[in-house]
Amino acid sequence: MAPLDAERYSRQMALRFIGPRGQERIREGRVAIAGIGGLGCVSAIQLASMGVGYLRLVDHDFVELSNLQRQPLYDSHSLGEPKVEVAERRLKALNPDVEIEALPMTISESTAEDVVRGVDVVIDGLDGLPPRYALNGACNRLGVPYVFGSAIEAHGIASTVIPGETACLGCILGPEQDSGDPLPTCDAIGVLPSILSAVASFQVREALSILLGERPNLAGRLLFLDLSGPLDLRILDVGRSPNCPLCGAGRARPRGSRLTRLCGGSFMIEPEGRIELDLANVARALGDKFRIRVGGKYGIALEGDGGISISITKTGSALIKGVEGEANALKLYEKLMGLIHESVMAT
Repeated sequence: MAPLDAERYSRQMALRFIGPRGQERIREGRVAIAGIGGLGCVSAIQLASMGVGYLRLVDHDFVELSNLQRQPLYDSHSLGEPKVEVAERRLKALNPDVEIEALPMTISESTAEDVVRGVDVVIDGLDGLPPRYALNGACNRLGVPYVFGSAIEAHGIASTVIPGETACLGCILGPEQDSGDPLPTCDAIGVLPSILSAVASFQVREALSILLGERPNLAGRLLFLDLSGPLDLRILDVGRSPNCPLCGAGRARPRGSRLTRLCGGSFMIEPEGRIELDLANVARALGDKFRIRVGGKYGIALEGDGGISISITKTGSALIKGVEGEANALKLYEKLMGLIHESVMAT
């Protein structure tokens, strides 16, 4: 190990359960972080600081002012930029030796295996059940451990799924919620930054155990943590369900949806297949109809009349705000893709 590495990681290698050999295993580790929001920011910072050799960062979102209360990778200068672009830049500045792969895309049934393939462990930083179930299913099919985490208000939960061995997300949470009865979101009931940091830190410790070849503490167990009053921390055993819709006899691969309703009444829409857009062409195609707010290498943010805002990643995912209802969001998305296609055909 180079002298500078020995100095950088000296306080870590002093830990009896890591040492120099453990640090080598960390350096060889490959981790995917799905969602670089409140949980994912903390996980990414800790893992990059610890010297994990490869981090795959996956997120379709763009930095907003409301994120800055709890997502420490971003600041006022990064508003409107793709989260993966800012995260890549900040993490490389923190530790240049870590290889970063940034994927600016929506996680769904059609993309989840691309997120999971080729890594040792997946850390969940998502904020909705459909992408989580898609990720859980992909991890189950490909045999990759999945560290689940979720937090809202001042309470959070976490568990580690070992495919084929422990309870999966479907066993723990049951069938996917009907979209007509949405779960509470942070814009409606709030979220305490410290609960996010706490849950993410547990997730990082679980991922570290996997990289070190140890059994994770939360394999087959569910952590519950509440910081709203007197400290409440419980760990419950959870067993596999034989009829689990995701890993049991009743499993079926769900079709998924192209559209996801997010916090604040916005909509995330993904394309009907894998595409890669030339963002310069996107700017040319849409620049005379929308005002370009921010342009980056992974995405472009635009503003229209009537309070409409649109952010498009190079993989074709679009975050649309300011429209009423799913049908109008899809209609606007198809219009945008049509304009982009016409522009490509004209060049």
